[in-house]
Amino acid sequence: MKTTNKNSQKTTQIVIIGLFTALAFVVSAVLPIKVSFLTLDFKDAISTICGMFFDPISGLVCALIVPFIEATYSGTGVYGLIMNIISSVTLVGISSTVYKYKKTIWGAVLGLVTAAVATMGIMTLANILITPHYLKITMGLSLEVAKETVMGLLPTTIIPFNIIKSILNASIAMLLYKPISRMLKNILRTKDEALKEGASLEAANEEAKKRTKMRSIIVTAISGIIVVVAFVIVFLVLGGTLA
Repeated sequence: MKTTNKNSQKTTQIVIIGLFTALAFVVSAVLPIKVSFLTLDFKDAISTICGMFFDPISGLVCALIVPFIEATYSGTGVYGLIMNIISSVTLVGISSTVYKYKKTIWGAVLGLVTAAVATMGIMTLANILITPHYLKITMGLSLEVAKETVMGLLPTTIIPFNIIKSILNASIAMLLYKPISRMLKNILRTKDEALKEGASLEAANEEAKKRTKMRSIIVTAISGIIVVVAFVIVFLVLGGTLA
């Protein structure tokens, strides 16, 4: 009986990971924002939630599948695929790994902040090393001119873009994780687990529960404010447009 329940839960988990992957793809296809030659989307937020809820491997599966699907229709080809993989793997891998070992509200914040900072740095470096070759091929520039073009875009476009994209995806993940995880726990847990959870909640200290709830509200509010501010910067400062 236990084996049957485990197999059923495993099948449900695979289905949910598939749904996360499908949602991440839809988000990237329907809501891309163009900032110069760069594309801002929110698929990494969805993959991050998947990784935080299940485990880093599940999140990385989601993060890797979507770029390959995008590559079948994207005009950026191999360049877009490589940059997407680097960005997604960094944000999703770091945030979900940190959260795996510290499953608290502050563990989630630490994981997402660390992942966002790492993604900013790694993507800026990737733009310096890889983007000149993309511009050389697509625009017919010499490699030297392409490098100069990228370096000129660093302070005005590339670095602000990487900062905003990383912060937005991390903040959206933080904003949506709690309600989505609560819903998924209700779907996945068995009757016995539900009874045990109810008993543990009854036994928990009332003051501790209030503090935890207040922390969640504060983090959610801050995440929401960051998302709004980031969108304002994307459209009004960086000149982003819906693709």
